[in-house]
Amino acid sequence: MNWTANDIDLYMQQQEYIDTALIPLVHIGGGGAMKQSASSAEFLLNLSAFIERQFKGRVVLFPPFSYTDGNDRERLAAEWGSSVSDMPFRHVFYLTTDPSWSREGIIEDAIWIPSIPLESMDKKLKQSVLEDQVRQIIPVLTSKWASE
Repeated sequence: MNWTANDIDLYMQQQEYIDTALIPLVHIGGGGAMKQSASSAEFLLNLSAFIERQFKGRVVLFPPFSYTDGNDRERLAAEWGSSVSDMPFRHVFYLTTDPSWSREGIIEDAIWIPSIPLESMDKKLKQSVLEDQVRQIIPVLTSKWASE
């Protein structure tokens, strides 16, 4: 389910089955890093949407949380965690192409995915790349779901 009025209406009717929030973390880089940042964001948002389609009825895809290099990541993580803790999700997963979130342990359930530039790929190749990435993420999600 997406963060849209229609999908949230459906969520409200079936929330006992929909227990997972999926939140993309998008780095906004400036200057010379702007192109890389945009490419990573494009990849991450496409991947997040693909995961949502695979797990519709179990996952709500949130709008991305965006941040810059100047943000205090630990403060942001605390604010985000506090915001979502009031919601009735048993599982909250953060997807990111920035390895520092998981490497530094800032967010426990951050799933790091290396960014793959999609901008020059045709639609069929993009689909294949996204499917490959989702195959790597599914075991992470299912192991957390199984540990309930």
